[in-house]
Amino acid sequence: MNNRKYRSSYCLRKIILGLLVVVTIPLTIAGCRNKEMSPRRATELATDRLGLSDEQSQKIAPIAEDLFAEKESLQEIRQTINDEILSQMKSETADAEKLEAVLTGSFEQLRAKLPKFANSFAKFHATLTPEQRAKIVDKMEKRRKRSEKGDWSRHRGGLWH
Repeated sequence: MNNRKYRSSYCLRKIILGLLVVVTIPLTIAGCRNKEMSPRRATELATDRLGLSDEQSQKIAPIAEDLFAEKESLQEIRQTINDEILSQMKSETADAEKLEAVLTGSFEQLRAKLPKFANSFAKFHATLTPEQRAKIVDKMEKRRKRSEKGDWSRHRGGLWH
């Protein structure tokens, strides 16, 4: 019986982390975590960092616009999840049913957005040359290695400081 309790808790943690990742990735791709970022600025940064041609830049501009249109709703979803987790951490007991309801509602909101994110990604991917995709792959792999090594603290000012 105890073993089932721990498995259930482990699954819930995986769901929470998964939802946070699903919410955070589109925000990061769109530059939405930076309040100063705009679709135009995100396009300029991508153009500069990837060496995009004018034609490529014009193709990704509407993609950035589409992703930024989702900015507020994604931030609200993330905030709702974070608020519930924080509220429960402050409480003497955790209400798994309430958290599950918040996560389920958030997941359903995200599920509705997934086709748009997938299509935007496919359009962005099709716009890039193999060399430009290789630059992104290199950056993503470096981030993954830092994450796997637990090396985020020095890059982000420490997670618990």
